[in-house]
Amino acid sequence: MSLSVDYLYGFTLGLIRKNQSGGLKVTDFQYFWNDSQSAYFDDLIGRFQNRSNTKEGINTGLVENETIISKLTPFMIPINILVVNGQAPKPADWVYTLALRAGNSNKVQQINKDQIYSVVNSVIDPPLVATNTFYFTEYQGYYKVFPSDTVSVDLDYIQIPADVVWAFGFDGQGRQVYTPIGSVDPKWSNNSCREITKRMLKVIGVSFSSQDFENFGQSVQAAGE
Repeated sequence: MSLSVDYLYGFTLGLIRKNQSGGLKVTDFQYFWNDSQSAYFDDLIGRFQNRSNTKEGINTGLVENETIISKLTPFMIPINILVVNGQAPKPADWVYTLALRAGNSNKVQQINKDQIYSVVNSVIDPPLVATNTFYFTEYQGYYKVFPSDTVSVDLDYIQIPADVVWAFGFDGQGRQVYTPIGSVDPKWSNNSCREITKRMLKVIGVSFSSQDFENFGQSVQAAGE
């Protein structure tokens, strides 16, 4: 079970020594933590850029090694999607495609836009449900699947992390008090939650005009601690 948003807020206050820093509003904490979470997630998914030693190298995204896969596992979701007129809509929280299957768990081969004509008109391996030969190409909000009479596809994808929310009520003196009802906890592992929180100090340092916080957050990001 991952750490609660209340724990992380308290952990953050401890890191910045609340009594010396004038405190950290919970709304600011949410903004800062969610921003740092997004940056951490992007680092794991991988920037879409050339990573080959040659200029002809393909663009790469997720670098699938055991460490990264382990950290992203809470966000790996399997889902079945109905295909209508050759289109399979992406989930609303989709951010990265891991695998697409159809028929009897057969791989759906990804093709480029300029390959559609040759694939559809192929006399060797045309798209055909009877032979479990499937293809797809990706668009903004959906997958275009061939053949168009494919009934459904199984998708393994990575969802974007939900923003954390520190929900609260009020005590008898009108002070904010944490409540789990309405709160949104992170799905990250405990270690990832702590790393994101420490990275956040870079953002907090800018807000508090504290070079110490900013330097510490930068060192955590550089060292991956």
